[in-house]
Amino acid sequence: MENEHLFKYAEKKANLFNLYCLFIIGVLGFVAMLFNEVEVFKLDKETMRATMLQLVVYGSIPAIAVLVHDKLLKKNHSILEDSFFKWIIIATAFMEAIDMCSIFSFHGTVLLVIPPLIAAQYKHDKYISIISVVGSMLLIVLTTYGSFLFGQYDANLLKPLTEAEAESLKNRLNVLTPQRFGMIFLHYCLPLMLAVGAVDFIAFSITKRTSGMIDVQIELSNKVHDEVVAKAEMQNGVIEHLADIIESRDIETGEHIKRTKKYVTILVNKMKDSPKYKDYLNPIMCEYIINAAPLHDIGKIAVSDLILCKPGKLTDEEFDKMKIHTVKGGEIIKDILNELGDEQFLEIAYDVAISHHEKWNGKGYPYGLKEEEIPLPGRIMAVADVFDALVAKRVYKEPMPIDKAIDIIIGDAGSHFDPDIVEIFKLVLDDFKKAAVEEL
Repeated sequence: MENEHLFKYAEKKANLFNLYCLFIIGVLGFVAMLFNEVEVFKLDKETMRATMLQLVVYGSIPAIAVLVHDKLLKKNHSILEDSFFKWIIIATAFMEAIDMCSIFSFHGTVLLVIPPLIAAQYKHDKYISIISVVGSMLLIVLTTYGSFLFGQYDANLLKPLTEAEAESLKNRLNVLTPQRFGMIFLHYCLPLMLAVGAVDFIAFSITKRTSGMIDVQIELSNKVHDEVVAKAEMQNGVIEHLADIIESRDIETGEHIKRTKKYVTILVNKMKDSPKYKDYLNPIMCEYIINAAPLHDIGKIAVSDLILCKPGKLTDEEFDKMKIHTVKGGEIIKDILNELGDEQFLEIAYDVAISHHEKWNGKGYPYGLKEEEIPLPGRIMAVADVFDALVAKRVYKEPMPIDKAIDIIIGDAGSHFDPDIVEIFKLVLDDFKKAAVEEL
C-alpha cells in the first residue's frame, strides 16, 4: 500500500507540474499574439487571434476538470490522482501543439516535441511512450503538409511558390505535385521527425532510467523497513520478557512498569510539540523513550527479595542496596540489548535505567547529577516514576490521593524535577488522572 500511495503521489505531482506547463504554453502563445499585434511578427492577425482563442480553450479543459471535480463536487480524492487524468493532459498538449503548428507554418511543427516531453514526466509506461512518439511522427507529417496547404505563407520556404499562389487553396493544391510532395517530405518532414524523435528518445530513456532507479530504491527501502520492523519486534519481545521476569518476582513492580509507560507516553506526546523539545523528540526518539520506559527498574532483578518485598520502611543499609538497582539496570541493559545492535535505543534505555532517580538539584542517585547533566529520558522517567509511586498501593503504604500526588510533583519542580517538564505535566493532568485509575 505504501508503494501504491507513493506512485499516486508522484503521478499527482506530475499532473500538477504539467498543468503549469500547459498554462505557460498558453501565456507564451498570448505573448506571441501581442507581438504579432504590434507587427513584430508578420502573421495574419485574425488567424493568430483565432488560434490563441483555441489555445485558451484547449488549455482550460484539464484545469476546469480539476476545479469541477475537486472544488465544486468536492470529491474525497483529487482528480489529479486518477490514472486517466494524464491522458487528458497529453491529449490537451497534442491539441495545443497542432493548434500552434497551424499558425507558425513549417517552423511550428517542432512544437510537437512538447507532448512527448509532457508524457515523459510520468512513471515509465511503454504504452504512453509508443503512443506519444508515434502520434508525434504522424502529426509532423500531417501538420507539415497542412501548413503548406492552409498555414501562413513563408516567402523563404519552397521557392518558387509566390505569395499570390499561397493565398489561394486552389493554387496550393495545384502546386502540390508528387515531386513537390517528396521535396517537402525530404526537406521538412524527415528532418523534423528525426529531431523530434531524438528528443523523444532521450526524454523517455531518462524517464525509464529514473523509474528503474526509483523501483530499486523502493525495493531496498522495503527490505530495510522489514529489517527494522523485525528488529523492533525482537527488541520489544526482549523488553516484554524482561518485564515479565520482574513481575514474577514482585507483582507491584510489574504493574508499576506498565503504568509508568503510560505516563511517559503522555508526557512525551505532549513534549514533542514544544519548541524546546521538538528537535530532539522526533518520532523515532519518542518511540525509543516510550519503549525503554518499562526497563527503568530492570536492575531490581539484582535486589534481594527481603528488601524488594519488605512490608515496612527500609533501613539506611537496605536503602543503599536498593539504590544499586539503577547501576545494575544499566549493566543488564548493556549486556542483553547490546546484541540487538540498535545503539541509539541501547543508549536511551541505559539513560532511563541509570538516571531516573537523579534529582534536578543534584541530590539524587547514583551519581548526583544535576539539572541538564541528567539525560532527558531520565528526567521524563523521574516524573512518571514518582507519580506512580505516590498514587499506587505498595506493601509498605496505602495509595495517596491523586490530587495530593499532583501537588507534590508540582511543588518539587526545580528541586526534584525538571521545572520545564513539570510545566508539561500541568498541561496533561487530566490524562494522568485517567491513566492512574484505568485497569491494567
